[in-house]
Amino acid sequence: MEPSKITALIPIMNGPAKGCMVVYEDGRRCRRFCTVERYMNTLAAFMGNDNRACRKLFDRKRGTGILLNDGSIFVQIRMTDRVPTLGYVRLDAIRGFYTGDSGKCVLRLAGEEELETRWKLETVDKHIRMVQKTLKGRELPEL
Repeated sequence: MEPSKITALIPIMNGPAKGCMVVYEDGRRCRRFCTVERYMNTLAAFMGNDNRACRKLFDRKRGTGILLNDGSIFVQIRMTDRVPTLGYVRLDAIRGFYTGDSGKCVLRLAGEEELETRWKLETVDKHIRMVQKTLKGRELPEL
């Protein structure tokens, strides 16, 4: 598990089982049979993090961001209409975003990947800025 190679975690729901799709910079996609939250908690534990402690940076709000010990910052963004809805996108993997044909924000990610969200552009921009503002000036772990 290398968080610096992951660009996004997308929640998926097929039948009765929740899962997530892990999208890597090289375009690979791997399905995992656990929720996005469980995957992130496992990834954080692997990195020596505690996501609950990390959320204190964001006043214990869910739907914000996660800072891992390797310096990777993930922001939560609504990816689907069905529960579970929130996925994660690595902040430095975002190359740009625009409003798609459906009126929802489309993220342009590293590796020429495009990912349609279920939020409007303004909401995605607000979440990204909130995470950047919260972490600005903090001493980030050295890579």
